Amino acid sequence: HLRNDRPLDTLIGVRFMDPADSYVQTDRAIKYGLLFVGLTFAAFFLFEILKRLSIHPFQYGLTGAALVLFYLLLLALSEHLAFALSYAIATLGCVALLTYYLAHILGSPRWGLAFGALIGAVFGLLYVLISLEDHALLAGSISLFGGLALAMVITRKVDWYQLGETLGGRYARTAEVKPAPAGPAGA
Repeated sequence: HLRNDRPLDTLIGVRFMDPADSYVQTDRAIKYGLLFVGLTFAAFFLFEILKRLSIHPFQYGLTGAALVLFYLLLLALSEHLAFALSYAIATLGCVALLTYYLAHILGSPRWGLAFGALIGAVFGLLYVLISLEDHALLAGSISLFGGLALAMVITRKVDWYQLGETLGGRYARTAEVKPAPAGPAGA
């Protein structure tokens, strides 16, 4: 029922959403966030296994904090700058911080740079995925498949049973409880 006193244009409306809006792109980046933090931790764990290092959970936590702050930086910067520039600044800051930190944790500037390059590639992949509209799922799935294949090739010679015993012994030693010193006699 259309009434004569009300024009048709007030009954029907269309609102177009800009898929390139910085908030929409930041939202898409955050949705991938947990996956990329998990992938980074998996790569961190592989470095720990392959280099036979003992990386403390606190160091994992600091690495995770740097990754999470990337998204906060991205959101804050994209409110004032173009999204691509904001993404580049947040990525460079996060990658530089992690490269410096991990070079010391991994005991080698070369390994730190390698891990930094890996993190940079992950952030580059994330940018491509959030820029794609029609093929993001396809590109992401192929990338995950490639990452899994790479992890399988790299770890194909790892003896996981021996590794479990080694790690179990290492962590059992750090968790030993020392007996309390004996108090004075008669106490």
